[in-house]
Amino acid sequence: MVTRKLPRWTGTAVLIGIGMMALVLFGVAWLSANQIRSDVLLPVADDRPYDIEVLRTPPARMVIAGSEDPPRGGTWGFETEGTYTQLTSLISRTETETEWAATSYGEETMVGATGRVDVDAFPVDPTEAFGLGFDDVRAPGDLGPLPAWLIDGRRSTWVIIAHGKGTDSRTQALRMIPSLVESGYPVLVVSYRNDDGAPEDPSGLRSWGLTEWRDLEAAIRLAEREGAQDYILVGHDLGAEVVSTFLHESDQVSRVRGVVFDSPVLDLAGSLNYNSGPVATMVGELGQQMARLRFDMEWDELDQVARADQFDVPILALHGAHDAVAPIAITEAFVAARPDIARLIRFEQGAHGDLWNVDRSRYETEILSFLESLVEDVS
Repeated sequence: MVTRKLPRWTGTAVLIGIGMMALVLFGVAWLSANQIRSDVLLPVADDRPYDIEVLRTPPARMVIAGSEDPPRGGTWGFETEGTYTQLTSLISRTETETEWAATSYGEETMVGATGRVDVDAFPVDPTEAFGLGFDDVRAPGDLGPLPAWLIDGRRSTWVIIAHGKGTDSRTQALRMIPSLVESGYPVLVVSYRNDDGAPEDPSGLRSWGLTEWRDLEAAIRLAEREGAQDYILVGHDLGAEVVSTFLHESDQVSRVRGVVFDSPVLDLAGSLNYNSGPVATMVGELGQQMARLRFDMEWDELDQVARADQFDVPILALHGAHDAVAPIAITEAFVAARPDIARLIRFEQGAHGDLWNVDRSRYETEILSFLESLVEDVS
């Protein structure tokens, strides 16, 4: 039998091929990590365009162009660069326009102005939104003072609210505030590093709770100095990861009575890869590993489904069936892992962060009932 020797250059060619493949995979991972940085790690304010035209403004009404935004009935905000209007109920919808019952805050919006829909539904702060007094306080964080809204109440149990991804997202809490205040709860709406008016993290990036939990801890210490005996934590979107990481890492958790999650992100990596095809999932996973090396993103620590056995306080999770940002399936898996302490309220018409908007009565009733189940009445 004759055996042929491979050409001498064959081994070199194989090594070159392996090297080129490794270089390609490295490049794909690097670019994917850049996309992750841009999409979820860079702290940004709401930069959506003001591109919806106001067509007519009959008394106590507003007609706006288009039929897709707001996507459904309910209560929404409509903001231009200088005015704010609350759209309180849908009157009619055609292929080209929608008509809403409307209430202006301050100066009225003029015909021809362009604006955008605001899911937060109220403007600026508790005073502008409701005429409600509040203190603009500062929590002493490890990077510097962190602005927070403080609204007094008669109870000794405080509700402390952690907002979502945007740098100007404390307004997310405005929808919750009236019902909480009417029920006597002091409310503290906190901010994190990289928020507007807050210190910048040395990395310049969001870490989705890996560092921000310390800012929540600073706010809780402030609440205790102001008289809080215990507290209930609320986490919107990113705030759910902040609250969860605080519960895992802080030594200040003994006074936490319970947690409310609204449209929570409970597994950031899983949310990014959810419903992706095989190739996109592979690229995403490569990018996540590169982001772990470049940006210190410890994805496993942000997988609250895998860490479900580490929670030991009652949890109420509210989630929209049509949430395209934080898939409800992940919250369902979390609740299924801890049915002894966690309960899911599913909003069939809800998407991401609009649960109050589409069913205000149910939203407020579920949260207040949960709070009352945890707190002794001291009124």
